[in-house]
Amino acid sequence: MNFQLNKRCVLAVTSVVAALMCSLPSASSTDNEAARYVSDLSNQEKEEMAKPLHQDASEPEEPFNVLANIYSVGAKNIGVYLITTDQGHILIDSGTREMQSLVIDNIKRLGFNPSDIRILLATHAHFDHVQAHSAIQNATKAKVFAMEGDAQALRQGKDLSPLGFEGWPKVKVDRVLKHGDVVSLGGVNLTATQVPGHTPGCTVWSLTASESDRLYDVTVFGCRGPNAGVQLHGNPQFPDLIQETLLGFERLAELSPDIYISNHPGADIARWGDALKGGARPHPLLEQQPWDEMVAQTKAQFMTRYE
Repeated sequence: MNFQLNKRCVLAVTSVVAALMCSLPSASSTDNEAARYVSDLSNQEKEEMAKPLHQDASEPEEPFNVLANIYSVGAKNIGVYLITTDQGHILIDSGTREMQSLVIDNIKRLGFNPSDIRILLATHAHFDHVQAHSAIQNATKAKVFAMEGDAQALRQGKDLSPLGFEGWPKVKVDRVLKHGDVVSLGGVNLTATQVPGHTPGCTVWSLTASESDRLYDVTVFGCRGPNAGVQLHGNPQFPDLIQETLLGFERLAELSPDIYISNHPGADIARWGDALKGGARPHPLLEQQPWDEMVAQTKAQFMTRYE
């Protein structure tokens, strides 16, 4: 889940992110001056803020091949990605509760069998990315692997991140991962980079994809630092949040993907949607803002919140 600051409401009023940021209680860009934190909101206020993610963002979207053996099987603005191998498949994220049937149907539409999913992963433990985990785990019998810091949240069915929003049905976690662990299946190796801040176990998944005799370094991610409205200074539950977030940005800067895939595609890769679905080459996502520039820009935005 990604909320932005109120002052940007007018810049993107048609997006789900904009709807969320417009509903966020008034706060300045400096964390110390925030009028209200997300943690101060009532459950009813949080439910109102989350509605666009359950509605517009979770609307059906045509599945398509992103690159090589990587497929988009998610919704309009909540990404779910299928990585196929000849020994079974890997699914990254599951989406909201409204998306469980959509994801299964999209996998079938691509000609794959959902029961061949062997491993279910997550970019991070926020409801819009893991709320359908339990249902998809039950339907496919996949093993769930989760990064330490988020594994407990999945097991408890609670958002244990600084955001503290909606929960989800409890998930059986079969393997707890650590920073740098590799998940392997059928010749695919996914390296897990733990990027704390957004959630304690926010994970960037890196792999190499081969297509037409070219190798691409690819990342699937959703770790951009704490949500707007989260208390940064003196957070009683997360006293080291700033330091942890800066560590996360250091780890992001160490990566150098050719292509990166967001778990909120409406915010970035949707602009190349037609080209992606049409199989255009050179690959459309090579036109993205270079990774190092994107990371530096995102870090700079975070720095303005607490300096």
